[in-house]
Amino acid sequence: MADQTRPNGIVLAKRQEPERWDNTGEPDAKKLKEDNSSQSDLEDEKSKPASEKQGIPPPWNGQSLIPKGYSMNPPPTDRAVRVYADGVFDLFHLGHMRQLEQAKKAFPNTYLFVGIPNDIETHKRKGLTVLTDKERAETLRHCKWVDEVIEDAPWIVTPDFLEKHTIDYVAHDDEPYAGTDTDDIYKPCKEAGKFLVTQRTEGISTTYIITKIVRDYDKYITRQLRRGTPRQDLNVSWLKKNELDVKRHAVELRDSIKTNWTTTGRELRDEIGKFWSPQPQNLPSLSIQENSINPGLAQIDIGRSASPHSDFAAGYSLGLIGGVRSWMQARTMSNRGSKAPSPETSDHSDEEDQDRKSLSLGTAHILE
Repeated sequence: MADQTRPNGIVLAKRQEPERWDNTGEPDAKKLKEDNSSQSDLEDEKSKPASEKQGIPPPWNGQSLIPKGYSMNPPPTDRAVRVYADGVFDLFHLGHMRQLEQAKKAFPNTYLFVGIPNDIETHKRKGLTVLTDKERAETLRHCKWVDEVIEDAPWIVTPDFLEKHTIDYVAHDDEPYAGTDTDDIYKPCKEAGKFLVTQRTEGISTTYIITKIVRDYDKYITRQLRRGTPRQDLNVSWLKKNELDVKRHAVELRDSIKTNWTTTGRELRDEIGKFWSPQPQNLPSLSIQENSINPGLAQIDIGRSASPHSDFAAGYSLGLIGGVRSWMQARTMSNRGSKAPSPETSDHSDEEDQDRKSLSLGTAHILE
């Protein structure tokens, strides 16, 4: 293998290639990649964080660059390989980045073009986009794999377009992409040996992102309203906004009651259990000081909350405890002045005790 130095100082590796690559005579793609990787590429791989190495597989997975059923022209050896990737690239995401990375790293020295069709052509053929063609083009210019962005690119790549920009390969996944008059708009590029296969990233696409937002429409509208976005900017009517507000307040109230009820229920269960527990008639009753604060109440968080519904839930819980305790105190004071039960009423007392036990068990079950 001999090296050739260009006037600008760039050293290119010359490699003897067959006149035409095909699926049977193609050198092993993974080996070809390893043989032609520069030292800087190897250093980049070593410098990657462990999370990236483990969580996101590298774009190069050893699969063939040649489309199935076709052959591929050998790359030029006296200049950078000029690769072209076109697409809508709306809501630029990981799948787009990985495709462009694969196209950029397909050869040791690659110049990557990215084509963006205009909005008129895109909306007519594929549908409405979130970002405009200008916004999508500017986003691509900030991707480190992209060398040049071609705006107002043709939807179907033509031989004249390839010749104008001296493009060696068109990069796309190998699945047929149907058009108005053809089953695969990239078929002429494949037949000319100018097609380079990249792999799709499963589980992520612009369609997936839009579907997720539409599916959780109410959640994202509520999110934007809480962040201060005017309903007019969200195209939300006054009635819809108030409907979402009511739902949000109901959720906050439910969560607040659930949070406070955990402590409230435990306190009520313990107090009622003590009050209704069987004890000798002559033992002193529960000692409740009117002006003392029960430690259990101190455990309940009644501080200023982020929502008035939380205050309501806390007040409701404390009021419920106070009412039950007031009733128990009144019963206790009444029992202090009562006489010992007569033999005639002993049977009725036993029945009342049994009823009390049943009520205590039922109340405890409800509070749990």
